[in-house]
Amino acid sequence: MRFPKLAEGSEHLVLFDGATSEVVKITLPRTYGDYYEIVADRISQFDCTPAEYLLRMHWWEELFSTAPAPIGMTESGQIVSRQKFIQGDPLPPQENVDQFLVEAGAVAVRQTCWLWKKVEIDSRVEIWIGDARSDNFVSAAGEIIPIDIRIWGVPVPAKSQ
Repeated sequence: MRFPKLAEGSEHLVLFDGATSEVVKITLPRTYGDYYEIVADRISQFDCTPAEYLLRMHWWEELFSTAPAPIGMTESGQIVSRQKFIQGDPLPPQENVDQFLVEAGAVAVRQTCWLWKKVEIDSRVEIWIGDARSDNFVSAAGEIIPIDIRIWGVPVPAKSQ
């Protein structure tokens, strides 16, 4: 099957399946996204493994119910996923995106770097949300919907007794 190309970014080739109104995402060769940590008060970027990429989709679905669904892997190790195409404003105002994240229970880590986290009480992992800038969200029917965000877990330091 051949689908028209919608876009290509640093992480995916993005195609459109008109028959199902879905976006098909194929990771670029040996590219599974990245995550960030604050090291010596600076944001440092690290490459994700295929397992971390799949875990990202799981957390994204848990938090926002809009994650791509993994459907397979190519012979060269590229992960293929499908995601509902969302018709709407592709560039909602950043302040609306920020408010959406606050209402979802996230707090800014470095808001100017589009880095947020969600901490669950009694959890051993903080869920961090990166690349939370307006061009990775769509505004549709009065809602803000994430369409291309990065999510990863950061261990919470053990509390001293």
